[in-house]
Amino acid sequence: MPLVLRVVSLNCWALPLPWPFRSNDHSLRIKKIGEALLLNEYDIVALEEVWGEHDFLRLQEALKKIFGYSYYFHSGFTGSGICVFSRYPIVSTLMHRFTLNGFAHHIHRGDWFAGKGVGLVEIEIEQYRVNFYAAHLHAEYNPNKDLYLPHRLAQAFELAQFVKHTSYSADALILAGDFNIEPDNLAYQLIVQNANLRDAWIQKPNSCDDCGATFGRLDNCYTPQRFKNKKNYGKRLDYIMYRSGRSKIELKLCEIRMNRIHDQKSINYSDHVGVYAEFSLSEQHDEITKGLSLTPPNLLKKVIETQQEGITRVSRDRFIFLSLVVILIGFILATFFAEQHISGVKTATLILRFLLTLLMGFCLWHGLIGLTLEHKALKASKASVSMLLNE
Repeated sequence: MPLVLRVVSLNCWALPLPWPFRSNDHSLRIKKIGEALLLNEYDIVALEEVWGEHDFLRLQEALKKIFGYSYYFHSGFTGSGICVFSRYPIVSTLMHRFTLNGFAHHIHRGDWFAGKGVGLVEIEIEQYRVNFYAAHLHAEYNPNKDLYLPHRLAQAFELAQFVKHTSYSADALILAGDFNIEPDNLAYQLIVQNANLRDAWIQKPNSCDDCGATFGRLDNCYTPQRFKNKKNYGKRLDYIMYRSGRSKIELKLCEIRMNRIHDQKSINYSDHVGVYAEFSLSEQHDEITKGLSLTPPNLLKKVIETQQEGITRVSRDRFIFLSLVVILIGFILATFFAEQHISGVKTATLILRFLLTLLMGFCLWHGLIGLTLEHKALKASKASVSMLLNE
């Protein structure tokens, strides 16, 4: 008798920052998310952007009667934001934090401070061992000038490699999360092809009028105005993917969940909507999954080209930042000259010199250390992809 497995994934948009940076209706939405998860017969839940550990503990307390097992992946300065709740025992966990995750000086983005990555929980479901992965990749921000594309490609490759190399002994594997990429994106193809995964939304046997968009939807009260002006129906950024292992996993249903809060009709659970998938697990297995399909060479070549563009940009940025160090030293020396020859400016020059020194220190750190780390990480990613191309 096949075993039914119900999975849901949601980006909660739970920024625990002071006003006005805090996400809208934060406390109410966390409460309602917990209530919604209790009302439905989910077996495994993946949540992203639960940045505050207190929010995880709050959900853990609310869900403990149904979801007796849970895990929060601690990583980075602000945390990974990723957590998993399960009806079934979690027997082991592992996390890989992505090597590249944005830039330190892009404080307004915040990705660099987050410990984004992919978390693995091995779940024991009766006689089956299921590898359940939850992931959150770097945001796109500007599709017309995607400065973070080399980073997101490196993350996609690390994600695919992590899934591929940790799933050999699993009966089945499921990957869920906010990938921040659309299906026509190079990073999406890299994940699907390299890890030999199936996209539940594409494979769904059920008919559905919804286009599958999970962010920027017109029916979401938190959708930015710039998306509503485009007159489109949003982007599909959140996914559930799967693959058989030693046992057989079949998709029975996939649909959008957790959009509007039922008793708060003007409020959504998040700025994203959830993705739900229902699977059946059985011991009968007539598919060959041990031999993973080769990633198309053209795809790998495009990834290598993009990573090389990133390496070139790093070299250019290093020259700019180190040049700024020299210029700032000149300005700092000029403040001493001004102090000696202009009366009444000592306090002003002292403050200016302090600020210039801080700026120079950051430029020196970023030019010598930050960009060197990025350069080496991009080279490592490019070399690893090149190895697959040479197979």
